[in-house]
Amino acid sequence: MKGFRCNRCGDCCYTPRLTDKDIIRIKKAGYKNFIFTDNFGVKYIKEKANGKCMFLKEGKTATCTIHPYRAEICRKYPTILNGKSCKPVEFSFDKYLKERK
Repeated sequence: MKGFRCNRCGDCCYTPRLTDKDIIRIKKAGYKNFIFTDNFGVKYIKEKANGKCMFLKEGKTATCTIHPYRAEICRKYPTILNGKSCKPVEFSFDKYLKERK
């Protein structure tokens, strides 16, 4: 997004949906056992206990440990900003899926 500058807070780093190309790219980089498939057959990167992406290294600043191989949605983020916040917008369907876990 034009004019957006990431401050490495990690607020956007929840489990991204994976495309087939994402899976191939991440596997070619040597990563294994990172895919979670939901009840609808949609594939995501597994999450840590706090709901964040398993590849997020948290600390003073957040770091994606697979940044060169990250998912397409992560490469495109953010496409819109909710006010001035880069936190992802949670939709009602997202809440529904969380409740079903």
